[in-house]
Amino acid sequence: MNKDRRKRLEDLSEQIDVIKNELEEIRDEEQEARDNLPDNLQESSKAERMDEIIQAIEESMEYLEQACDGIQEAIQG
Repeated sequence: MNKDRRKRLEDLSEQIDVIKNELEEIRDEEQEARDNLPDNLQESSKAERMDEIIQAIEESMEYLEQACDGIQEAIQG
């Protein structure tokens, strides 16, 4: 791999890290909002939807981590 393509992959990896950090912040905010629901809403459809959102964000973070791993493997190739 030439220097230019390696640099582009490194840049992409850094961009993915930024996105993962943003997702983590959003997930944490959503989790805090979920945790602070009044007792009468803890088992509501709203709470279930929030749980689904948190799970979806966590799955997205895992996929991005796998993408970073793949990029690093390609760089080291």
